[in-house]
Amino acid sequence: MSLGIKDLYLLAPELSLTILALVVMMVDLFVKRRIVVVSVALVGLIVPLAFTISQAITLNGTQRGFFDMLVVDPYSIFFQVVFLIIAVIMILASYDYVGKYVKADGEFYTLLLFSVTGMMFMASTGDLISIYIALELTSFPLYVMAGLIRSNERSAEAAVKYVLLGAMSSAILLYGFALLYGLTGTTELATGPNGGLGIATILLRSVHQGNLMLLVAEVLILAGFGFKISAVPFHMWAPDIYEGSPTPATAFFSVGSKAAGFAALFRVFIYGNLGHLNTTSMVIIFAIVAVLTMTLGNFVAAVQTNVKRMMAYSSIAQAGYILVGFTASFASGSAGGIAASLFFIMIYVITNLGAFSGIIALADLTGGDRIEDFRGLFKRAPLLSTGTALCMLSLAGIPPVAGFFSKVVLFTTSWGLGLGWLVIIALLNSIVSLVYYGRVVKAMFFDAPLKNDRLVTPPGLAISLLLATVALIVLTIFPGFVLDTARQGALSLFALLPK
Repeated sequence: MSLGIKDLYLLAPELSLTILALVVMMVDLFVKRRIVVVSVALVGLIVPLAFTISQAITLNGTQRGFFDMLVVDPYSIFFQVVFLIIAVIMILASYDYVGKYVKADGEFYTLLLFSVTGMMFMASTGDLISIYIALELTSFPLYVMAGLIRSNERSAEAAVKYVLLGAMSSAILLYGFALLYGLTGTTELATGPNGGLGIATILLRSVHQGNLMLLVAEVLILAGFGFKISAVPFHMWAPDIYEGSPTPATAFFSVGSKAAGFAALFRVFIYGNLGHLNTTSMVIIFAIVAVLTMTLGNFVAAVQTNVKRMMAYSSIAQAGYILVGFTASFASGSAGGIAASLFFIMIYVITNLGAFSGIIALADLTGGDRIEDFRGLFKRAPLLSTGTALCMLSLAGIPPVAGFFSKVVLFTTSWGLGLGWLVIIALLNSIVSLVYYGRVVKAMFFDAPLKNDRLVTPPGLAISLLLATVALIVLTIFPGFVLDTARQGALSLFALLPK
């Protein structure tokens, strides 16, 4: 296989997804039937998924393409599967909502597919320039999706806020990348097979321990990615934008943008060996951000009355937990914390999408998205309420569901890597999370219903919630496969670090 063909094969998942987005746009232009557009999108996702599985089976170790800018390894393949899962569940979950509230059916699905393409690139690029381009490809569709309810002022406000804050965060990230390039003279994170020295090797050979300019660059990069993962103090966009955006778009922001941000954050700091210098300073900064993110997210979520705002602050708190595992790996140079974080991300994505599918359905059926609107819904929609509650209990970490196992793995690994004090804070925050998840479950199961009629769940939402619930149950019973895959991904991220 020649180099050109190999490059195309390595790019096949992203390339096929881009073509699918264009096909969906053309189908919507000429057919203008939502069921046809959604069917094409769902069937078409089989192609990038097949290429991703093929790469997982046929490729050994880390493969490079396109002048070493494209990196295909178990780490990138893990995230590609995560993003494709998000795409499938989101297309199903949004079907009925988009038809009712969003006039531009095809635009929503086209934007979603283009954004997922950018997310996949964020996980599989090893160059600062391509990471930034992938970030923008991910972000631009999200800005538009936030404002797709054109008759709603809050949706338009959410879109404007998202654009302004997103542009600011991109500028901060780019400034950090520019400083890193100025210090090292290269944009390539790791040394590739073509022989050019990457940032990882150059930093290893540096004799300037505690380099102040490098510390500034690292802080700026953390700030840029902190916006995408909604980490404190870069979280200010999440509550207002989550509440004002179309609910399916909110669900997509809460998992897609966050997972992509972590994929790139881990890649830059670990693959680029940014932990070699200024390790102590950055560990302190990461730990402080993790503590603030967990604490603010949980305590503010506990006083919310709007379910979408509650889920926004909940997603902030979940980002804090993931940062605990990352900080442990960064401090120790061990892949264990990253592996636990990847496992946690997979469980979080599935359970959060399931919870949001239920929230979309219940809000659509009741006409409101406040906690009091969910009163007694178990008697009116028992299966829908049960699936939603199961996902929320998993997010809270209640045994024996998969969310409990993901937290056990994350916290025990981080404790073993020497961050016991941070784990204790995370455990205390997990107790706080029981308050607001429990309020929603209590309202659905134990409060008197507002009406005594029976509610019928729309098919798309029912299927998406069913998929998420079944996946959650399977992962609860058989978590080993995903955990092993996460470990392989984490090890591949550390494999090429210079010694």
